[in-house]
Amino acid sequence: MKYDFNKKIDRMGTLSYKWEGIPVEFPENPKALPFWIADMEFACPEPIVKAVCERARHPIYGYSHESDDAKALTASWLKRRHEWDVQSEWVTFSGGVVPGLIAMMKAVTQPGDKVILQPPVYYPLFEMIRDNGRIIVENPLVYDGSQWVMNVEELEILASDPEVTLFVLCNPHNPVSRAFTARELERLGDICLRNGVKIASDEIHADIVYKGNRHTPIASLSKELAEITMTSLSPSKTFNIAGLQISAGIIPNTDLLVKVEAELANAQYIVNLFGAVGLKAAYQDPECEAYLEQMLVYLWGNYEFVNTYLKNNMPKIRCQRPEATYLIWLDCHALGLSDAELLRFFLVNAGVALDPGSVFGTQGKGYMRLNIACPREMLKICLDRLTKAYHAL
Repeated sequence: MKYDFNKKIDRMGTLSYKWEGIPVEFPENPKALPFWIADMEFACPEPIVKAVCERARHPIYGYSHESDDAKALTASWLKRRHEWDVQSEWVTFSGGVVPGLIAMMKAVTQPGDKVILQPPVYYPLFEMIRDNGRIIVENPLVYDGSQWVMNVEELEILASDPEVTLFVLCNPHNPVSRAFTARELERLGDICLRNGVKIASDEIHADIVYKGNRHTPIASLSKELAEITMTSLSPSKTFNIAGLQISAGIIPNTDLLVKVEAELANAQYIVNLFGAVGLKAAYQDPECEAYLEQMLVYLWGNYEFVNTYLKNNMPKIRCQRPEATYLIWLDCHALGLSDAELLRFFLVNAGVALDPGSVFGTQGKGYMRLNIACPREMLKICLDRLTKAYHAL
């Protein structure tokens, strides 16, 4: 089936958080177009829609569990897409990547323990550590003039602290759109192994990786790393089903798996009925994989469109080349605006809602995160609005 990613779909009145939940930062906030939260303006693949609708016809929506073959289907997907040999018994399920990561963190740390993060990074990772009484230790990524890289020299020092018990990895990285190389991950993993630091890896964007790059699950690199790594991933970003609330945890170490599943039980986690249905269709039907391949081509075209448009019309806003994700990191430092002024410029002056870089950590100051997973016509409207505000500025 050929998918039309140019098709515009009206989401108002559908309880869409992206469209109906835009934060009002200023009293004069207009009806801004949303390019912020990370869900897409693309219809889900037809096999998922069909499966959900068929199950919805049954009039009882009681407590549910994943399908009997969900673990095997997840393992098969990871083998096909990422060359990772996963055994079905390593797989567990939760209501989302962050809830899965919270269970992983609780399983291997105690309140007061230190947890390493690499900002600028997905801000709920900060929240989950703080809200559960753990202490954040920052190992910021460094921009080398072309891409964001790990500061492994600093990481060596931080990981040697005996109070550091966990490293939370975001790969592919949100918001800087890196797909870390095997070499980078090996160096990180070696440091964690030598210092007795476990790894919880957020790999929700694993499937959104562009030509010339690849996603490497850190647990796939060696048996030693697999033993200390807990991976949380999901079809939610890949197929635009975040509202179905399903994720998979891959935990090869049996002792760690038992502890994580105990934490999920303590949280009284029950598999979302439609999430279970959606995951099975996503990982089983070949059409969903074809949808992904088509979407990746379209998304790359969107990036090229944005990059060219900015160069031609707004050269003071620089678009960093993504390796993965549909989230583009815009460098706005040359505009000379404070973070509050920058947010006002986008939200009020231009009437477009993006995520301010500052919410991802102090390293994100002067940046804005643009979601390009939408029809190109919608993206052009965003950039046209932005251009008008830019020249007025």
